[in-house]
Amino acid sequence: MNLKLNIGLIRGVCQLPGYVAIEKGFFEDYGLDVSYRVDPTAWLLPGQLSSGEIDFTIMPWTRTVKSRSVGQDLTVVAGSGYEETAVVVKADSDIEKLEDLKGKKISLPAEGGMKDLTTLKFFDELGINSTNTDIYRMPSGDAAVISFLSGEVDASTNVEPYCTLASELGIGRVIARGKDVLPKSPGCSITTTEKQIKEDRGLVRDVLKALIRGETFVQENPDEASKMSRKYIGIAPEVTREALKYNQPRLDIRDSVDSMKQITSMMKNLGYIDQIPEKYFDFSIYEEAVKELK
Repeated sequence: MNLKLNIGLIRGVCQLPGYVAIEKGFFEDYGLDVSYRVDPTAWLLPGQLSSGEIDFTIMPWTRTVKSRSVGQDLTVVAGSGYEETAVVVKADSDIEKLEDLKGKKISLPAEGGMKDLTTLKFFDELGINSTNTDIYRMPSGDAAVISFLSGEVDASTNVEPYCTLASELGIGRVIARGKDVLPKSPGCSITTTEKQIKEDRGLVRDVLKALIRGETFVQENPDEASKMSRKYIGIAPEVTREALKYNQPRLDIRDSVDSMKQITSMMKNLGYIDQIPEKYFDFSIYEEAVKELK
């Protein structure tokens, strides 16, 4: 009898290893009967994970940091999204570089995610703020991109495949990506609870093995993976396939620790957290899973 698990997902290229692992039956290969839900915003996932409503999720690791800072035991065990944010501007605008955004209208999602933090990083460097630039704070990444696609704002910071969608529609063009602003920055990351790790480390390892196989499938079969994603993201597979040329999931974020330290310092300086939690990730289980797959 397979062990029943609930996994929380959202929408984006960063979630592709999860979509593929479900569609290809990789979880079943390890005796796991997985149910999933696709939520409208990542803000819903930490509470679901803490309450036990879901057992695993792929969500922004910065939300794990926030949860740990208030006493919850969420733990990042691997990455998935990697350097995933992009700054998209109107196709016919005079904006050529980040400096040109000063004085324009920019839509951003709610505070705390990587789209927000990437933007605030270059805002700080370039002296852009709400006194010299019109900043629209939207409740989600979807709302931010809809604001941009409608023509209400000049630019937005978002993720794939939405930035590629804007380009494919002839509405926008990308002027910067995560690697240009926050190199080696993880995005949505595979997360569970410390309690889950302590109670059944082997289970966590098996979930990771299924997702690693999903990641490999995306790399080797981008056309098929893009087609699988259509019912999860609701975006035409041709757009997702094009997005994969610029941004691919990456579970191995062991070389991102320095970048994560920089970002958590930003979170503290911005007042998003009072203190940086001592522990919010554990990549040792990922390493075990990789060894077992060899």
